[in-house]
Amino acid sequence: MDALERLRSTWVALGEDDPLWAILSDPHKRGGRWDIAEFFAAGEAEIAGLDATCAALQLPHARRRALDFGCGVGRLSRALASRYESVVGVDISASMVARARALNADLANLQFVENARSDLAFVDDASIDLVYSVITLQHMPATLQRAYVAEFLRVLAPQGLAVFQVACGNTRDVRGLLHRLLPNAALNPLRRWRYGSRAAFEMHVFAEEELRALIARGGRRILHVDDDPSAGPGFIGRRFFVTS
Repeated sequence: MDALERLRSTWVALGEDDPLWAILSDPHKRGGRWDIAEFFAAGEAEIAGLDATCAALQLPHARRRALDFGCGVGRLSRALASRYESVVGVDISASMVARARALNADLANLQFVENARSDLAFVDDASIDLVYSVITLQHMPATLQRAYVAEFLRVLAPQGLAVFQVACGNTRDVRGLLHRLLPNAALNPLRRWRYGSRAAFEMHVFAEEELRALIARGGRRILHVDDDPSAGPGFIGRRFFVTS
């Protein structure tokens, strides 16, 4: 099974099993215990924070179209839909996309696309004012992360803003050492046992220097990079703010 198909099958299973927990993995919410209003409120709070950053940066210049990459059931897409003329949520998992459509059927300016490809060919060049992706890229091999970030740069509109989070390395402690030395194939059975799940989301690092070089080759400019703890213990996380 190649990397893309393995990723797809994992997230289809997670979406069928416990989709809200797979997106926000609070241990107290496992087993369908997320309240849907609370779940979407978390997305609203996150996008409100992003809005404050956008205001400080004075970007994106327009708010015509936003793309939420790795949208899951639409936690962030829904919040973006009140701020942009149209929003597209993209996910590799058919089960996640089906749930997203059901939960967000009341929003006419929000659409969800199942995309089991290593590109975003359905999106035109320079057509997206905001690209947003968090707690998504870290779950796929670096080869796929590289391909998708290149696509973020391609679709970004003039004076647009791309914001995405990655795990750039491992911390210098026991957890970081274990993640650095043990492959996902060795860790996945432990993850399935710990969470009582038939699928396990993997963790993958994308080196910061390589990411910076990719952005430069794509002719885009890094505005700033924030530390981001979203990848969890054992990982060094970064959130990139990139413009055209």
